[in-house]
Amino acid sequence: MSEPSVYDAAATEAYDLVSSRLSPGTGLVAWVSSHRAPKGQAVLDLGAGTGVSSFALADAGARVVAVDASRPSLDLLESKRGDRAIEVVQADFRNVQLDEKFDIITLSRNTFFLAQSHDDKIGLLRVIERHLKPQGVAFLDCTDPAEFLRSGGDATSVTYPLGRDRMLTVTQTADRAAQVVMSIMMVQSATTLTSFHETATWATLPEIRLLARIAGLRVADVNGSYTGEDYGARSREMLVVLERE
Repeated sequence: MSEPSVYDAAATEAYDLVSSRLSPGTGLVAWVSSHRAPKGQAVLDLGAGTGVSSFALADAGARVVAVDASRPSLDLLESKRGDRAIEVVQADFRNVQLDEKFDIITLSRNTFFLAQSHDDKIGLLRVIERHLKPQGVAFLDCTDPAEFLRSGGDATSVTYPLGRDRMLTVTQTADRAAQVVMSIMMVQSATTLTSFHETATWATLPEIRLLARIAGLRVADVNGSYTGEDYGARSREMLVVLERE
């Protein structure tokens, strides 16, 4: 997976701007709410980063435990947390062990794909199974692998505005054979340029079903968008709902 050093102090502010622009936020909450109302629920947010998803879930009434390996990211989360019911834990989400089970577990913005190998993904799914209550629900928010395949393997770049004085350029290259996508993100202002990267290894839906079964979970539902559209050949998202076997 991308090492925690990728999200060091120099890159954290830029990463937070990117997450605020690209993270589903309210869309994630709406999707989760369609299966389990967050209010009053204990939520484990794995790969929480600087807290965009954690904030949205806490604002919906959940008590959130936010797990991330990057201390600078968690420091920024804590500085913006206010009085939200969010506890932070610095740990690798592939092997974190907590003394609590949760009603809801979330992995947003391709966090599941940051586990590089099948073994890493199985390990992450076992973390979910170990921390999920018997009737709990887990949510994997992933880009549909077909979205990477449609690029044809060539590098593609998209630029987004970040407020009035900054721009974000995301360049992605997909390796079909290895199922790997490299994302380089550059945040530019009038005086600064900050870049960082993520390496992700995608899994298809049949692979996720198999990996989940190995870990003692099952795929309970799949959506193709946050509005509940059926997952299909033109989906941009692959939103996977997991329950215990």
